[in-house]
Amino acid sequence: MNTIADLVERASERYAPRVAVVDGERSLTFAEVGDRSARLANAFLELSPENGSRVAVLLKNRLEVVEVDFAIARAGKVKAPINPRLSDDERRFMIANCGAEIVVTESADVERVQALQADLPMLRHVLDVDNPSTYADLMAKASSSRPDVVIELDQPSMILHTSGTTGRPKGATTTQRARLLSAVNMLLDEFMPNENDGMVHVAPMSHGSGSKILPFFTRGARSITLSRFDPDLFFKAVTTQGGTSTFLVPTMIRMLLDAPTREDYDLSSMRNITYGGAAMPMALAEEALEAFGPILTQVYGSCEAPHPVTSLSSVDHLSSEHGHLSSAGHATNGVQLRIVDSSGEDVRPGEPGELLIRGDHLMSGYWNDEKATNEAFVDGWYRSGDVATLSPMGFVSIVGREREMLISGGFNVYPAEVEAALHRHPSISEAAVFGVPDELWGEVVIAAIVVRVGHELSQDEVTNHSREILADYKLPRRILFVDSLPKGNTGKVLKQELASRAAPTVSQ
Repeated sequence: MNTIADLVERASERYAPRVAVVDGERSLTFAEVGDRSARLANAFLELSPENGSRVAVLLKNRLEVVEVDFAIARAGKVKAPINPRLSDDERRFMIANCGAEIVVTESADVERVQALQADLPMLRHVLDVDNPSTYADLMAKASSSRPDVVIELDQPSMILHTSGTTGRPKGATTTQRARLLSAVNMLLDEFMPNENDGMVHVAPMSHGSGSKILPFFTRGARSITLSRFDPDLFFKAVTTQGGTSTFLVPTMIRMLLDAPTREDYDLSSMRNITYGGAAMPMALAEEALEAFGPILTQVYGSCEAPHPVTSLSSVDHLSSEHGHLSSAGHATNGVQLRIVDSSGEDVRPGEPGELLIRGDHLMSGYWNDEKATNEAFVDGWYRSGDVATLSPMGFVSIVGREREMLISGGFNVYPAEVEAALHRHPSISEAAVFGVPDELWGEVVIAAIVVRVGHELSQDEVTNHSREILADYKLPRRILFVDSLPKGNTGKVLKQELASRAAPTVSQ
């Protein structure tokens, strides 16, 4: 099997004169990406000669993300992406956890990173991509020849930190082989780009959207980077820069649909909208299909089991009469799945159980955390912690998180089921459901809700809507109306933070 470096070099030569990356008025050809990533790889090796040393990447979506990603892979080093939205404490922890010797950042963040160096003895170099003396000049002085380094397929290639929803984040570590096989899964079960395609990166390239860089590059397709998500910027990227594909979370799709200027643009060139990171409310999926056509693909995965573990194809989206829109789709070609009960036995179709995953694209373990790694695997199967069901037709539905399940009055309540019911209300943009202690019921259901722009909603309206769909014991006892839901670095809702805002309930 070829390494990531092999694929980058091959594509750089094969598609040399074509545009590979677009960032506003800036762009790079495939040949330029090949040359610059080789030079930067050799510069990394000068700064940090040890094979497999870590390079943290703290960049917003921009052109440099692509060449830095490839340079790290070509130098045989380990990439540790960090979401720029994280606090200094979160950044400090992640850099220390992976032991990064180099941080690549930008002018807006360089002083904050440098201020952390006193607490990070391993961190020796902070490169500012906007400062020629620490980036462009360094690259220009380095050799453009292939880096002289031996790269093994089973050596670490990336450390992706989890959201830390249950404590400090853990560093899910994937090998060269795992990243390559993830790319293969994308090409087989998500979208097969060609030389005329363009991937519009609006979700953070530090996580889900960044996983698309390699498969698109190897197929001769361009990456179009947007520094922030804005519906008009997205529409312009599609109509003027050749955008044909993107990766979004459902909230972004909601914003695109609600944008008053959407009808002003011709979006017919869009061939694929992949979404993930959270469940898509069925009503929203139906609305998106009506607006954009049959171009939606849902993927499910995590830091430990990169997407697509399952895929709901564009064809599956058209089979709403079978209830497919409420599922996460089928297992992808490189993946095996089991759904088991608390004793580890397979459950019958339709019964809920923990989803176990096996495949060569899984993480090799958590960085420097053998205990957590051992707890995450059982007999070679990754324990996702997600509760799921499997239909007779092989469609996987995620019911909720195993540790998020709450027990109210002796009955099991899965937050995802309540969230799905809430999302059916046309005035609800986002909803997060969690439990808080209660003297009478043990736990009661609380819902945090973001109301759609231009809509109004009362607690009574939410309660009446929920009562039409859910059993009484599943009904939210309290509603918290919030401007936004707190989210971790991978986009997962931080329900512990929401629970801390909710004072202990009084039984009614």
